[in-house]
This record gives sequence, structure tokens and C-alpha cells, in this order.
Amino acid sequence: MKLWVKIVFLNIFIVSSLGMLIGIATKDIVTASMREELTREGESIAKNLSDRIADPILLDDFYKVQEAINDVMEKEKDIEYIFVTGKNGQIFTHTFKNGYPSDMLQWNNFKINETSSIQLLDTEKGFIRDIGVRIFGGMNPEVHIGMKENRIMQTISRMRNIIIALTITVILIGSALSCSLSRFITKPLYKLMDFTHGLSRGEFGKQIEIKTADEVGDLAQTFNNLSLQLQEYRTKMEESYKQMLKTEKLTALGRLSAGLAHEIRNPLTSIKVLFQTFKDNPSLTKEDMKIVLSAAEQMDDLLTRFLRFARGDEFNVSDVYINAVIKQVMNLVQFQIKKQSINVIYNLTKLPPIKADRVMIEQALLNLVLNAVESMPDGGELTVSSKAQNGYAFVSIGDTGAGIPEDIKDKIFDPFFTTKGDGTGLGLSIVYNIASLHNGEISFKSNGKGTTFTLKVPVSV
Repeated sequence: MKLWVKIVFLNIFIVSSLGMLIGIATKDIVTASMREELTREGESIAKNLSDRIADPILLDDFYKVQEAINDVMEKEKDIEYIFVTGKNGQIFTHTFKNGYPSDMLQWNNFKINETSSIQLLDTEKGFIRDIGVRIFGGMNPEVHIGMKENRIMQTISRMRNIIIALTITVILIGSALSCSLSRFITKPLYKLMDFTHGLSRGEFGKQIEIKTADEVGDLAQTFNNLSLQLQEYRTKMEESYKQMLKTEKLTALGRLSAGLAHEIRNPLTSIKVLFQTFKDNPSLTKEDMKIVLSAAEQMDDLLTRFLRFARGDEFNVSDVYINAVIKQVMNLVQFQIKKQSINVIYNLTKLPPIKADRVMIEQALLNLVLNAVESMPDGGELTVSSKAQNGYAFVSIGDTGAGIPEDIKDKIFDPFFTTKGDGTGLGLSIVYNIASLHNGEISFKSNGKGTTFTLKVPVSV
């Protein structure tokens, strides 16, 4: 859920809650106030009526009492009923149309020395406030007036409707305002979020323009500084990595130099023999010239492969065919393989091209192959495999050497860690970094029967 949507829902919840609380509080206050006013009004009416019918009660003048009651019922619309008790404490007259309730005389039990009594009755017609007044102090005659709370209920109902209408109106207006305001507030946050996603993708050096004088503006400036620092750090790391790559490449070329010398010596020997023959017999046949040209082309091709590998030190991402790189690497180490009588087993499958730096991939595979060859000084089997699975290309280099001891398995990818007297300790570290730069992985399995390294690189980076 978007942040601005959460803010809108929060505002709606706050407004609704406040409306409910205000409605409840107002209802209680207004209800209490109106009931108090209704009670005072009923007491006043009851006292005035008791004064008016005092003499007729003493004279048992039913008609005078009834006339007075009818006058009050016509004038006061909030009165539900009136009944009067006589000198003997029994009902003298009443306004109930269908007879009075049987327990009516128990509605108000006056305490000693009380001249009035109030009781709230819950009837079928709603709440009625029964107000009783003694006509004569300490005597039986009483006047009882039942005040309806309809006016209170109607007022509360109108007030509730007004509060609901106002709450809905405020919610609608507040939602529109909070929607606009929240979008205005969260817009810089979304820009900042997109900017941080760019940083996570390695887009360093970019700047975000948020010029608000608040915490978001301060955070944006902090991220701008971080972007510049990361760009500077990456530049330094790339330069450092280039130097490490050149160092390891020179080391690899040194390890290949014996094979290079041997491969060049063979065609040179053929040329030397032919020219020594030419010295004694200055005539060359077409076959002799073909041998010379073939030997020269052989040396030129060999030197071209080595120079291309030696000079490739720039980061250039392009479509790289892994199997072609594998064959190139195996050509570079063919002398060492022949010299140590190593049997090569290929398990290559057709792979799609990957987006990668060819020179880096070639460097990584060369390091792995050279390590495998050097682990088998007395010969063995070198297994080279490739496959594609789940959007990744996998290249495995396996040997039948002595394996990697358990106590150094956690250290073999550490820079400058080596078990060789003349090693730089950068070979496998370089492979690890190359895999990381391509969003890939390098892993291995090793036991007493050999080691297999697997380079995993995404087909699309």
C-alpha cells in the first residue's frame, strides 16, 4: 500500500474517531442538560397544579380538579399523563384513556418529610419522568405528572444526524485535502526511493534535486554525498582492481612462458634447418617454401593469441560465447597439458551468449585451468564442462589432484593467500571478484580424489 494512501486512511480514521467521541460526549451533555431542564419544568407544573387543586381536593370537587388537569394537558405538550390521589390515598382522577396501571400507586414512595419525588420510568412509549408533589405536607393527596422525553430524543436524533452529516462532510473534504497534501509530502520520498534504488544498482555519481528545508531535504543531501563518495570509491577500486588484474595476468603469462617457448621453438627449428640447407645448396623447392610459410604463420598465430590475452585490460561488456573462451584458454595451456600427460575430457553443451567482459572471463577460466593442471604434476584427468540452467551459465573445471586441505578451504579466495612458494595469492581472489562483478558466483567441491571449481554467471547481467 502506498504511503499517501496510508496517510489518507489515517486521517479518515482520526476524523471518524473524533466525530464519534464528540457525538458521544455532546449527546451525554445535552441529554443530561435537557433532562434537568425537563425535571425543573415538571416540578414547576406540578406545584402550580397542586396549588390550583388544593381546595377542590379538600371539597372532593372532582370536576374542578378535572378542569384544571385538562387545562394543563392542553397547554403542555410534553406531559404524558397526570393523576391525583385523594385524601384516602386512592386515585382521585387521572388522564389514562384505557385505565391506569395497577402498580401506579407504588411509582413514587415519598420518604418522610419529602414534599416531592422524581422517578424515571421505562415504559412501552419510552422513558417517562414521573414527578410527584404532595398537595398538603404530610397528607395523602398527591399530584403526579409524567413528562415525556420525546423532545429530548428528537433533539438527540437531530443532533446525531447533524454530527453524522458534518463528520461525513469533514471526512470527504479532509480526504481530498489529505490526498493532495500527502502526495505533495510523499513526492520527494518517492524520488528519494527511486534514487536509492539506482544506488543499489550501482548508478553512483548521480545527484537528486530535492530542495525542501526539512528532514527529507537533509536526507537527500546525505544521499547525494554518499553517491559521490561511492563513485569515487568505485573509481579507486576499479583502478586498484586493474592493477591486480595486470599483476595476475603477468603471473599467468610467466606460468605460460615455458609452453610459449616450446611452441615457438618447433617452427623455428624447421626454418633453421631449411635455411642451413639453403646455405649449402642455394635453392628452395615450393615444398620448402610452404614449410617456411606454415612455420611463420604458426608462430604468428601463437604470438597473436598471447598478445591479445596480455593486452586485454579494459572493461568491455559484450556478447561472450563461453565455449569459445574455453577453447581459447585450452589452447593457451596445451603445452603444459601435453608435458604432464593430462587427459582432457570435454562435456560442453550449447550455450546462449552472455553479457560479460570477455577478457575477465578468459582470465578467470585460465586461472582455474592452470590451478587444475598444477595440481596434477604426475598426470591425471582434467574435466571441462559447461551447461545452462535457470538463466545462468555454468562452467566447471575438475581435476584428479590431491584436493584442498580442510583447514584452508575457508581461505582460498582470500587475497594474497597462497600455498605456493612463488605464487601471488591473487589467482582465486581474482576469479572471485570477476564472478562478483558479473553478479555470479564461484564455488568448489574438493576431497582426496580431486577438486572441481564451478563458475556461475547470469546469461543477462
